[in-house]
Amino acid sequence: MKFSQGKSWTIFPHQCGSARLILLLALAVVLTVVGLVVWSSRPSHVVAKRQAALLAGVESRSGARVARLLAEDYQDRWGFTRGDAVEALLDAGSQFLTLVVTPEDSSTVIEGRRAVVTTRLVVSGNAIGPVGHEITRTVNQLKEPFVFVWEKQSFLPSSWRLVSMENSSLPAELYGYTAGDLRRALHGE
Repeated sequence: MKFSQGKSWTIFPHQCGSARLILLLALAVVLTVVGLVVWSSRPSHVVAKRQAALLAGVESRSGARVARLLAEDYQDRWGFTRGDAVEALLDAGSQFLTLVVTPEDSSTVIEGRRAVVTTRLVVSGNAIGPVGHEITRTVNQLKEPFVFVWEKQSFLPSSWRLVSMENSSLPAELYGYTAGDLRRALHGE
């Protein structure tokens, strides 16, 4: 132990370099973690993950997964609300033993708290009947891409929700179809 007037003292002078090294390493780790969080919170990254999660929810026919991604005030040109849209997506998925929805030629435009994803969808899988084959044929032959509109609902990066989706090539008239009709017919209701 070394004492001198007006100077600081150290008990273990050989550990001063080790302490600085540990402090610098800890600072580097913290800055790396903060950088990764900021990078993964970018709107383009979050919206891309949300879009992929929506398609995965449709493929797995998981109503809960799809519902978590739709805004409470979801509305589309067919007059579907959030619950109707979830039911209609599950309805279409119910016509397949296995379902694969592949996005192609996707583009994303983000302006403030709104993101528009424009993509063509290719449907494949094992259809269980003529309706499944018709869904596959119709979606794969659409001239126009699907347009998904996402909005950031709060300050949280994870608050992006789907507020509408459409495809102008699909008919505006649903000819009496209501969400859930296909599954009800499949179960004999």
